[in-house]
Amino acid sequence: MTGFRLVRLQCPQCGSGIAAEGEDVVYYCVSCRSGFRFDAGALAPVEVGFLSAPAIAAGRWLPFWVLPAQVTLHEREGARGGFSGLLGFLGAGGDETPGAPAAGTFAVPAFAALLGEVTALATRYTQELPRLLARGGERLGERLTGGRLDAADAEKLAHYVLVASEAAKPDTLRTLRYTLDFGPARLLGVPFVQSDGRWTDGYFNLPATLPEG
Repeated sequence: MTGFRLVRLQCPQCGSGIAAEGEDVVYYCVSCRSGFRFDAGALAPVEVGFLSAPAIAAGRWLPFWVLPAQVTLHEREGARGGFSGLLGFLGAGGDETPGAPAAGTFAVPAFAALLGEVTALATRYTQELPRLLARGGERLGERLTGGRLDAADAEKLAHYVLVASEAAKPDTLRTLRYTLDFGPARLLGVPFVQSDGRWTDGYFNLPATLPEG
């Protein structure tokens, strides 16, 4: 058999076993608080943090990719005036005219869920992440599993979420040309709670239909 390689899920830093689910591609060692992503057949280090949520009784912590980006709007045309979604929030093209790159940060689920749910979560957390970090900061030490999407997948989803947020505005989007240049990605654990077999995020009660296993 060719094209396959078994990699032992043992922390490269401390040697402890790493908890993971069947299709995970990102991992967290609770013993030494180190994060890793599967890259070129090996475990490569990645920065991991967790949103501080002392008032939330989290059933599990699910990973989001945090993607710093330079956002440049080249052209946006709508049928009835200008309305902007994430482009305006991220500081690019609030007046619908081309401009210099604006710095922004996307927060995109690294776990698998329904596309509509992923889009809603990514949009809300991209908008709210600065406030959440300013309010409570980050912590370490929680178990993190379910990360089935790598950073390249997250970048594709960031494009999708950006376009979807613009298309959802009431001005009937006709033309949109933009550039996204991403910086180094990191992982952020977000608390999720379960009620009646349904998972929702701990801050905004947005659903996530998670695959079994």
